[in-house]
Amino acid sequence: MGGYYCLFHFVLVCFLLGIHGSHSMNQTCNPTDLEALLAFSSGLDWKGGRVVGWGPNDTACCSWTGVSCEFGRVIRLDLSNRSLHGVISFAITLLDGLVTLNLSHNSLHGQLPEGLGHLGRLQMLDLSMNVLSGMFQASEGGFPVIEVVNVSCNQFRGPHPVFPKAMNLTVLDISSNTFSGVINTTALCITPVRVLQFSGNEFTGEFPTGFGQCRMLADLSIDGSSLTGNLPSDLYTISRLKKLSLQENQLSGSLSENLGNFSQLMHIDLSYNMFSGVIPDVFGALKRLEFLNLATNLLSGTLPASLSSCPMLRVINLRNNSLSGEIAIDFNMLPRLNVLDAGTNSLSGHIPPGLMWCTELRTLNLARNKLDGEIPESFKNLRSLSRVSLGGNGFSNLSSALRILQHLPKLISLVLTKNFLGGETMPMDGISGFKSLQVLVLANCALSRFSLGFRGWRASECWTFRGTS
Repeated sequence: MGGYYCLFHFVLVCFLLGIHGSHSMNQTCNPTDLEALLAFSSGLDWKGGRVVGWGPNDTACCSWTGVSCEFGRVIRLDLSNRSLHGVISFAITLLDGLVTLNLSHNSLHGQLPEGLGHLGRLQMLDLSMNVLSGMFQASEGGFPVIEVVNVSCNQFRGPHPVFPKAMNLTVLDISSNTFSGVINTTALCITPVRVLQFSGNEFTGEFPTGFGQCRMLADLSIDGSSLTGNLPSDLYTISRLKKLSLQENQLSGSLSENLGNFSQLMHIDLSYNMFSGVIPDVFGALKRLEFLNLATNLLSGTLPASLSSCPMLRVINLRNNSLSGEIAIDFNMLPRLNVLDAGTNSLSGHIPPGLMWCTELRTLNLARNKLDGEIPESFKNLRSLSRVSLGGNGFSNLSSALRILQHLPKLISLVLTKNFLGGETMPMDGISGFKSLQVLVLANCALSRFSLGFRGWRASECWTFRGTS
């Protein structure tokens, strides 16, 4: 789980701060800063090697690797991705002019030195992607001017850190640790925080109220915890929210029609929970929505027709629910759609021919529904399609389907399992496309005859015809 969230490590440092410490080869290094840097270096293990470009015989520390100075004082220490091993020495807290401290993407271990929060000018702290452990102590008056904190992908434990005196805190990323207990929204929302990345921890209890007080919040991610209960009403009052990701929890109840209040929302992921009831048909207010994932819940009812009003949509994932009825979405209004996944539901009727307008569609999964009819002739226009899964429906006319789908130049996987159950035959000729196809599955289709004599198919590719007669 932790590795997954680390892949989505959110870095906004340069964008939000624009900190550019002057790096002068000619500046004289402050003696106290010089001693502190040497002491920090001595805390590193030889296993990973010392910092290249640092040395006890070189007193010009402002020219050392990763060090930036201003008027002779060290204001920026960036040793990210330097293969460092060892502990973070207490000496780091003596660099009282530090504005930026970035030790991310190393193999540092142990606990943080006491007094780190007393660095009164520190605005950006990035310790992500290490093996640091213990409690993250943020004292009552610590980190007074901090703006960005990223300690993701470590082994910190205990209550999550809060920064009650940091009136400029905008980004807090503590994802992929073992922080536990409840989420303290009261303390978090004192600051003008914009990004809260809390995924991949061990929080418990019901989803907390209070996030509505975070008026500047644009990104809220708490994936992979054990949060329960329904989403509180005050959550829907965050008018600036652009990303809401709460996947892989134990959230339940119905989705509120107040979802339409998120007029700035671009990304919502509530997958792998226990939400039930119908999906509110309020997407007409979400004009900026690009990503919708409600997969693996207990949702019922029909597909909301208002999804047609989201012209920016790239991903629709409603897989593994109990949705029913016809696919009543006007795909002509969704020209940017890349992924449509509504597999494992109870959808009925035909595949809408209007899907042809989604010329950027790459993945289509409508498997394990109750769809019928033939594959629309208009599918020839979906020239970006690479993966199609339509198994477990009631489609007919296999010959027509293959003659249409052969025209898709990027198609690499085609699954048509459990269709064409009327004793149909595989076409003996007229199929010369499928130039990129690697996987074809026609298992359990009760075909009366098939032939592998299709021109252009490579013998090294994978075909499954199990269950034909």
